[in-house]
Amino acid sequence: MRRFLLLTVGLFGGALAIAQAADPPEDPSILPAGQGQEEVFYTCTACHSTAIIRRSHFPREQWDGLMDWMTEKHGMNPLEGAERTLIVDYLAQHFGPRAAPARGRNPFLN
Repeated sequence: MRRFLLLTVGLFGGALAIAQAADPPEDPSILPAGQGQEEVFYTCTACHSTAIIRRSHFPREQWDGLMDWMTEKHGMNPLEGAERTLIVDYLAQHFGPRAAPARGRNPFLN
């Protein structure tokens, strides 16, 4: 629906302003509670929304590698020491790999 709105409004100008107004502002509570929640929120949302975090499920090593990649490719301020450990630990704990569904179990049914 949002893409349609962007295209329709884009024809008449002002698409970016309307798209931004349609997205409610995020706050740290959108992420799971835990040590590092606010640090992850404020560090990551300086460049992107939490949607990319919430849909990602990487092992700790991959989250750690992403910190270097974002620094090198996207100009993120380097994360080092205790701050980096806190952020990577939080991401790995709350957004680590998902467990595979039990064999023979329909993943769409609870």
